[in-house]
Amino acid sequence: MRPRRSAFILAVLAAVAALVAAASASAAVPKLVGETGPGFTIQLKSGGKSVKSLKAGTYVIKVEDKSPIHNFHLFGPGVNKMTAIDTTSEKTWTVKLKPGKYTYQCDAHATSGMLGTFKVVK
Repeated sequence: MRPRRSAFILAVLAAVAALVAAASASAAVPKLVGETGPGFTIQLKSGGKSVKSLKAGTYVIKVEDKSPIHNFHLFGPGVNKMTAIDTTSEKTWTVKLKPGKYTYQCDAHATSGMLGTFKVVK
C-alpha cells in the first residue's frame, strides 16, 4: 500500500473511532424530563415514570416550562438550576447529582403544593 493512501486510511479510521466514542459517551448519560404547566402541575420523569430515587451520577435534564406564571427550579447538593417565571421556555441542563435529597418546584406556587422531591443514592 502506498504511504499516502495508508495515512489517509488511518486518518479516516481515527475519525470514525472518535465519532463512535463520542456517540457512545452521550448515549450513556441518563435523560430526565422536567415539566411545569400549563396548569398547576410540575413533574420530573425518567422513561415516562415519576422520579423518586436515582443513582448518583451525571444526568441530562430537558425542562419544558409551559407557563409564564410558573418556573421549574431544581435544587439539592451542588445543584441550583431554574427557569424564569415570566416566560415559557425549554432548557437542557447537564447536572451531576450527588447523594442526598433534591427538590423541584415552582417558586411562585411551592406553598400551594407545586413541588416534588427525590433522593439520590450511591
